[in-house]
Amino acid sequence: MRGGRATSLWVRLLAALAALVVLVPMGGVAGATPTIAPGSFMQIVAHEDDDILFMNPDIDDSIQSGAANVTVFLTAGQVTGDGDTDEQRARNRQRGMLDAYARMTGVPDVNPAAQEEWTGVAWTIADRQVERYTLTDHPQIQLVFMNMRDNEIGWFNWVDDFVDHTIIPEDGLVSESYTYERADVIAVLAGLMNHYQPNVLRAQDPIVDNRYDPGHGDHVAAGRLAGDAAQASGLPILLVNYRDYNIADAPMNLTTAISARKSAIIDHYIQYDHAFDPNVWPTRMYYRWARGTHWAGRNADGRPQIFVVRNGVVNTYGQTPLGAWDGPHALAGAGGALAPAISVGKQADGRLAIFARRMTDHHIVTMSQTAANGAWTGSWTDLGNPHTDWEIQEQIGLPVVASNANGRMQMFVKNGNGGVSSRVQTAANGGWGAWQNRGGTDVQDGLTAVTTPLGLIEVFASSRTRLLRWYQSTPNGSFTYSTAVPSMTPASPPSIALSQDGRLHVAYRRAGTAEMVVSYQLVAGAAWSTTPAVIGGHAGVGEPALVTTPAGPAARILMFERNAGTGVSMTKQLIANGSGYGAWTDLSGTIVDYPAATLDASGAAVMFAIGTDGVVHARKQSAPGADSPFGDWEALP
Repeated sequence: MRGGRATSLWVRLLAALAALVVLVPMGGVAGATPTIAPGSFMQIVAHEDDDILFMNPDIDDSIQSGAANVTVFLTAGQVTGDGDTDEQRARNRQRGMLDAYARMTGVPDVNPAAQEEWTGVAWTIADRQVERYTLTDHPQIQLVFMNMRDNEIGWFNWVDDFVDHTIIPEDGLVSESYTYERADVIAVLAGLMNHYQPNVLRAQDPIVDNRYDPGHGDHVAAGRLAGDAAQASGLPILLVNYRDYNIADAPMNLTTAISARKSAIIDHYIQYDHAFDPNVWPTRMYYRWARGTHWAGRNADGRPQIFVVRNGVVNTYGQTPLGAWDGPHALAGAGGALAPAISVGKQADGRLAIFARRMTDHHIVTMSQTAANGAWTGSWTDLGNPHTDWEIQEQIGLPVVASNANGRMQMFVKNGNGGVSSRVQTAANGGWGAWQNRGGTDVQDGLTAVTTPLGLIEVFASSRTRLLRWYQSTPNGSFTYSTAVPSMTPASPPSIALSQDGRLHVAYRRAGTAEMVVSYQLVAGAAWSTTPAVIGGHAGVGEPALVTTPAGPAARILMFERNAGTGVSMTKQLIANGSGYGAWTDLSGTIVDYPAATLDASGAAVMFAIGTDGVVHARKQSAPGADSPFGDWEALP
């Protein structure tokens, strides 16, 4: 699934940017511009260590896959690190990162006293000089140091006229200190994006969950600056944000082996920053505003339709009646950038509807087709926010939707107080009622919802200790909040599927092991098994995508996970309506975050994932039924 945009496009882009980029090698002699092939990852972080603490194992995995990676460090990190001066500490933190990336890439440390594996240049871009290092034998790995002051750039979020200036590391490649206003930072970052053309941008948390560690102001600034620069670049970038210090408040979600590998990488950095305390970081990695697994739906005639957010804009792909794929088609702008997660629902008249979180004002927005199986409206409906206080408004989560028995859609979201709020249509295909607080506490983002064959909506979320449930006892009725569903400690959001007989299966990761666990009903609409089923898996992080094959003797739940190798693995119920699942099968691929799955018009399952090339890929069953094999990966247009 790796690849990239056409070479001709890459050449044209480099030519267009040639006037913006000047390279000065360490010896002062003009040199050629090293290039990174399209299909690359870019990381933008505040400090030298934020990447390996909070974005690994993802960075490590993408390096192992052969994908190109460039990491941009905004600050010099001179507050910590070994050394007696700011300049020494800044240089030593650079050296720590050079060692960490060389070891991740498999380059041996021939001379521990030097970083001879790297070639460094002073690079002028957007009228500022930065330091860039290229791993000589693996030029697809590059590090860029902007060297602004540590513990200062957070002011870019709060003071309009704040001006920063750069540190010159000891024996640095850049000999002049540069000043930066916010616009200068965005210009440099956008210039870097236009140079490297990354398909995926990894960035820090721009809005920290204030129930836990409030985080570092520089981290928040880095997340927001990265997002603003992506908007300024105009590129169709896939944005992935990562939680930072507050992952310490979340359950462990990495396996022992992956934690050991992450810790070993951190150890290479620590040699130059002995004040560093690794603490809990090797055992955890969590996304902020994750894409989730709800971005696939079915048209009224059964044809799949998927929705992918690129740089804040929704792009949609649909299957044609002949089985080909049409798209991507960019939908109308939502009045501000959207978070990556899209939830797909359906109006009573068969029209698809999508729901998203607008990042600029923290409102939930929705858009529907103009007709069943048809085109999309040119505008979004603003559903607002359940809160009036701005600081609480920004804490809402990502929406999920289900339909009542009478056809009225109902949308649910983690509210700013850590519970759940919802809005329901006032009539089928109609407008929306007021926000209602559904209760709950310690809700972690990533809700899931389904309508059972009895016409009852069921909603689930993870807390840091157990599953949480909101359910209707009568169709179209009120909701009961419950903590009584037997569960293990979840280390991911949950996903729901229905067995053929209507029993709920709720799947999630088990804390400390990364195994998949299923809490399931013994009787549809009634009792639950007191012992959740541990069904293993190929590790990885995040919730699975679930789909149930059509009714009949082979009607079973299929489960897809992003595995530890960043590919996709699958398991399925052993028998219809059973509690057991079979062996896991690696479906290969190298994907960005989470897969999604649905059925096509024939009833065959189709699984979607976004490759490291930024392209959406699909694998489809040859025929309906749980035992029908899947074909090869197919790249959508």
